[in-house]
Amino acid sequence: MEWISSLLSRYPEMGVYLSLAIGYWVGTRKVYGFTLGGVTGSLLAGMLVGALFEVPVSATAKSVVFLLFLFAIGYEVGPRFASAMKGDGWRFAALGVFMPVVGLLVAWPIAAALDLNPGLTAGMLSGALTESPAMGTAAEAIRALPLDAATLQMYEAHIGVADAVCYVAGALGVILTCTVIGPALLRVDLVAEALKLEAQYGIVRVRNGIASALQPFETRAYRVGAAAPIVGRTVAEAERVGDGIRLFIHRVRRDGELLDPDPEMRIAAGDVLAVGGRREVLVGYIGERADEVDDRPLLDIPTAAHEVFVSKGEWTGKPLEEIAALDEARAVFLRRIMRRG
Repeated sequence: MEWISSLLSRYPEMGVYLSLAIGYWVGTRKVYGFTLGGVTGSLLAGMLVGALFEVPVSATAKSVVFLLFLFAIGYEVGPRFASAMKGDGWRFAALGVFMPVVGLLVAWPIAAALDLNPGLTAGMLSGALTESPAMGTAAEAIRALPLDAATLQMYEAHIGVADAVCYVAGALGVILTCTVIGPALLRVDLVAEALKLEAQYGIVRVRNGIASALQPFETRAYRVGAAAPIVGRTVAEAERVGDGIRLFIHRVRRDGELLDPDPEMRIAAGDVLAVGGRREVLVGYIGERADEVDDRPLLDIPTAAHEVFVSKGEWTGKPLEEIAALDEARAVFLRRIMRRG
């Protein structure tokens, strides 16, 4: 134990890594269908490491890491904030005001009844509400109190202790309220209501590791026959063979050589084309006009799926048909749209 204590004293960052490792390992353990999660597990592991070993952490490091935590939250939420406030967003805004006000009004008389000092009071509030940012605000306020350094240091240390203790109770309280107490007060069957909501939003339940065999967008290889109507046409012209049909030629094999086509490249008889599009178009339209072949090197084309947040005005208000005709949308297919959840 002494060599571990000496190691953590010299390299306090090792204490952080150790707490994270233990916390995430504990947080993923399932007990009666319940898991603590990585955040709560790391919090408990940090308490354990701090109780067993002396790990010095500078005030500057605490401030920097805490500010990074706040920045990360703001950076994640910022792009979606304005759109989230539209429609029913005011409900979440009202809830965001209601929760801290009620939490403060409850914590105040409890702290007075238990005669808790400012540090324990602030930690109890932040832990019970599982709102870690309150710890930083409380620490700044405590440092401004006209007290001696030893008392201020003790109060500041009490914030973390009370937060860690109450965080578990706060997390369990939310779980029990949402799964047991809330449904009982509202007299609803939580399982039935959840299934009804899933049906409303078109959510289909699948087990982990299982996916649908149906692929709506595919890339297949076809050999161009001598009598094919696209012989002699450019790639750009061949991709517009039918009204309302979106087909894209990704790669061409000609005389055994793989080529990346440009829009002005002319298609010759005997070419093998890697064509991408909706499955029903490839099967119903091209399948009746060309011979499909198995050419793995030709079809070895990288693809990617992304979730795109629409925030620029140049893309809003346009019909999808108009966007699909733009060069920026070439070979891009839309899987779904999420709007207000």
